[in-house]
Amino acid sequence: MKKTALALLCVVGAAGAVYYSRIPTSDEPVTKLASQQDTSVDTESSRDTFEYFLSGLGEADLSTLKNNFNSYNKEQANAYQLDEELFQRFIDYKAALTNIDSTDIDKLNIEQIRQLMDQLINLQLQFFSPQEQQQLFAEENQLRELALKQLDIQQQAQNSEDATVLWQQEIDLLSPDLQQSYQNASLLSQLQHTKTMDDQERYLAHQELVGTEAANRLETLALERDQFKQTMEKYLEQRKKIQTNNQLNIEEQQSEINTLRNSIFSVNQIRRVQALERIADERLKS
Repeated sequence: MKKTALALLCVVGAAGAVYYSRIPTSDEPVTKLASQQDTSVDTESSRDTFEYFLSGLGEADLSTLKNNFNSYNKEQANAYQLDEELFQRFIDYKAALTNIDSTDIDKLNIEQIRQLMDQLINLQLQFFSPQEQQQLFAEENQLRELALKQLDIQQQAQNSEDATVLWQQEIDLLSPDLQQSYQNASLLSQLQHTKTMDDQERYLAHQELVGTEAANRLETLALERDQFKQTMEKYLEQRKKIQTNNQLNIEEQQSEINTLRNSIFSVNQIRRVQALERIADERLKS
């Protein structure tokens, strides 16, 4: 029972990631990290845009992420610019979430989970007006309420068959948009669980979840990512050998690295590769 709550409480925070695979347009400003180079800024909502830029935390520091967001925001037409002060409060809210202890959620009963959700709602209102809360968290909060309702049904139903029927009735009462959000959140959670499977198990699980055609696309994407990762690792090893070749001066080293890079990667990959080079260099320094 508790696993249902944990899955939904966690997955709603990651739902924005489903948009990251969209193809970028050529007129987007260069304000992305290496991991975001093949993605498009998520403009589905202000919350999604905030989450997009904050998704790079760990790859870059918070100051860089804020600068990237501000640079992107200023490139937009006035009517489409987001509130930078609201973005800062969203950052502060995300930091405050770490003070809410949910590490033992598997041990909580329904009433304790309800109290945890109330803490989240109250924390939102500490940083945002009711209108802003509705704008940023309405769907997320509804999904959490739905998770709590599911737990209640599972506890009250006489058997699993009754629970399934009652739960489906609850889903049918939702608006079409919220039904789709719930299905997307549940699907995303299930897809995340396939990452630890071997290739054959993962493909069969994807086939069952999203159909053969989409499963094939997911496998192709996974293969392309693995191939790029392997190619990048080999390239960085070759690049390091050039950098440590004392028989070459700095200019000669850079010339050989440029030649090597251009011989391995396509023109569309160069910017991403250079960003990953900088990250690798920074890690070596630290």
